[in-house]
Amino acid sequence: MVTAVAVVSRPEQGFGHLRHAALSAFWFGSNFLWIPLTTLLIQTQIKSVVPSDVKNSALGLAVGIGGVTAVAVPPLVGYWSDRLNTRFGRRRPIMVVGSLLTVPGLVILMFAGNYPSVLVGYLIIQFFFNAANAAYAGIIPDVVPAQQTGRASGYLATMTQLGIGGGLGVTAFFGTNRAVYLVFGLVALLSLIPTVWAAAGEGKEPITLGPKKPLGETVREFLRPLHEGDFAWVIFTRLMISSGITVVLYFLLNFFGDVVLPAKTSASAIQLFTNEWLLVVVLVATPFGFVGGLLSDRLHQRKIFVYVAGAAQALVAVTFIAFYPKSVPLVFALGIAYGIGYGLYYAVDWALACDTLPDKAQSAKDMGLFHIALTLPQALLTAIGGALIDLLNGAHGNGGYRIVFASAVVFLFLGTIFVSRIKTVR
Repeated sequence: MVTAVAVVSRPEQGFGHLRHAALSAFWFGSNFLWIPLTTLLIQTQIKSVVPSDVKNSALGLAVGIGGVTAVAVPPLVGYWSDRLNTRFGRRRPIMVVGSLLTVPGLVILMFAGNYPSVLVGYLIIQFFFNAANAAYAGIIPDVVPAQQTGRASGYLATMTQLGIGGGLGVTAFFGTNRAVYLVFGLVALLSLIPTVWAAAGEGKEPITLGPKKPLGETVREFLRPLHEGDFAWVIFTRLMISSGITVVLYFLLNFFGDVVLPAKTSASAIQLFTNEWLLVVVLVATPFGFVGGLLSDRLHQRKIFVYVAGAAQALVAVTFIAFYPKSVPLVFALGIAYGIGYGLYYAVDWALACDTLPDKAQSAKDMGLFHIALTLPQALLTAIGGALIDLLNGAHGNGGYRIVFASAVVFLFLGTIFVSRIKTVR
């Protein structure tokens, strides 16, 4: 095995707003595709091809298998991109090829009529689009000045919300028409163009491979950021908060259909309601994410945003599990509260990671490890949570949602309080 010794060039001058927006454009396309796909379309599509009494288990299995891919691919592809020498850079070739190879998976989903074909299409997307995102994760610490990571995180948060909102809006327009998958692919590819332009110059410095090391030592060095230093605490807290989001978000459509809406509500109406609720979350989260990122740089504070975000999101989870609300205005009011927390957390999410990166020469690999905190809950908690919901709902009405959603409060609490253990960031 070999290690890389890289000369990482980071400009001293500040970025303008235009370049920040262009650099984060791919995050718009990524979320335009990911969130409607994973929170609405996969749920609806699986629900249409499996018996009703196993819909949550089937969903959990699909998302769980996809999550295993999403856990393994980013750090490995990031490790590769940290060592890649091409005249087009280290990150951008992987982003372009990975995005192009995502399109066949979308086409398979567009025509899938049974559970195995849904799985195949979904896994292709998970593999190649996670590879593209892994390479992209290394660009921000590569080219953004250290004093502007909060601004960059704010732009990423904004593009996250705008991408989600755009994707949900298009999904609502297309309804059950699966041609929406082609729109997802087109937007993802088009969003690459400004990012590739804004990242011009990344990876131009040649990589010099250092001496070979024993395999065991290489593996230990590879995994060291997971358990040492402030970066490890950033990963842990992100893991907990992502877990709190995942155990609610991926079963939200079924929860609304089984608990909130009348019993005979059609599948298309349930999808539309969920779509509208998520749009409310996004509309609220967008300004909080953008302004929060800018303020975190100006105030030299990151943690306070996480504390407020955790409290807001936990409040929503507690209300859902305690009261099983059926009032539509109340449910949308909870969406507003959730949007505040969601926006504030993502305002500083990437900034915390960039601030605490242990080795700038291995930014993509380490940001790939950081990405595990987002995808590991999908791999584990969706499969476990889906099976528990179906099992407990069968015996106790809809009690399964209450048990699984209660875990979200625990995860959010842990993710919020342990941010205090990050010592080098205020």
